[in-house]
Amino acid sequence: MRVLGALAALALVVGITLLGRAVAGPHAGRIAGLLAAMLAGSVSIGAVYTPGELLAAVPSTFSVLCLVLAHRSRRTGFVVAAGALAVGAVLTKQSFLDAGVAGAAFVAVSAAMDRGVRLRWPLAYAAGAAIPLSGLLIWLAAAQLSIGTFVYTLFGFRLDLLQTLAASSIPLHVRLAELQEPAWDSGLLLILAGAVVGLFHLRRDRVLVVTFSAWLTASTIGVLGGGSYFVHYLIGLVPVSCVVAAALLASARTLVLVAALGVLAALAFSSAREGAMYVSDHPPHRRELAVGRYVRDHARPGDTQYVLYARANVVYYAGLAQPYPYLWSLMVRVRPGAREELQRLLASSRRPTWLVQWHDADRWGLDPGDRTDRALARGYRLAAVVCDRRIYLRKDRPSPPLTVTACP
Repeated sequence: MRVLGALAALALVVGITLLGRAVAGPHAGRIAGLLAAMLAGSVSIGAVYTPGELLAAVPSTFSVLCLVLAHRSRRTGFVVAAGALAVGAVLTKQSFLDAGVAGAAFVAVSAAMDRGVRLRWPLAYAAGAAIPLSGLLIWLAAAQLSIGTFVYTLFGFRLDLLQTLAASSIPLHVRLAELQEPAWDSGLLLILAGAVVGLFHLRRDRVLVVTFSAWLTASTIGVLGGGSYFVHYLIGLVPVSCVVAAALLASARTLVLVAALGVLAALAFSSAREGAMYVSDHPPHRRELAVGRYVRDHARPGDTQYVLYARANVVYYAGLAQPYPYLWSLMVRVRPGAREELQRLLASSRRPTWLVQWHDADRWGLDPGDRTDRALARGYRLAAVVCDRRIYLRKDRPSPPLTVTACP
């Protein structure tokens, strides 16, 4: 995954460089690439962990690049490619509707200003979008999944999630504040401010200013509209911010440009140094690795597992099948019937062989009647405590000697 993340970061830098060049010339392209390089590998915004946002940012960026190339060359093929890439971005990460919004804005304003493309470009964009959607329909049919189920998974679940998070005991402004420090430490906040000013710099080209305004607005909504505010969500703002800020900086005096890049480089260096020191002192995922390895080392063929109420990387490290379909705690909280399905599973003969108690059974009020606790007491015995996490084994299976292990 780290190799995939490195390749995605490299592709993102290339895409942003090309887009900056297409918008405002070679000088802007070089500046955009430099800004992108600072952010695409920033530990402050979680870009070093291969999040879905990093992967989705690549087709999103190249989609907008195709729009700009179509604007410059009037070639319809670029519009087709833009539509396909925009859908690819959404299928990679559902919050990345930004390229699609930018595409819709581009097609609309281009059609309004140029009668020659009024019909051709909307049809071309729709045709491009239909290419990955056709592949999706074929996959859904082969997997015997309904379109309704897929749409709910992609979007409906997110709407239900907002209702659940609205009832959270943590106020919205407190959750939003989690983004403030990484946005500043990475330099993204300054680049974003430059992008807002840079939109005014693009005002002479109505098509570009409308397209990039739509892209920036949709990217911001994608980051802020989800209800959960993890630092890697900020990656969604990287492409548009770098490109538009670079267009502004390319027109600035040399002294201003050098000063701006110097400040951003200092922030990037400081962030990288602090991140390296923190990772050295606190190796990431060591608790998850230790727990997953214990389960993997003591499991027998055919064993299954469940982590209460989810820790996907523990499941990955252990390498066992999980009979319960949800690997994220919010799915248990949001999906109708998910909690009852889990309780029925734990009380049945199909219950997982191994159960890792990552969270208390009543966390988030998920076990008000202690039904889950009673199922654990009836069906499981304590096998180990690893890194302060309790690991249980079914009572009808031979248990290894009880061990208590601290984190390495």
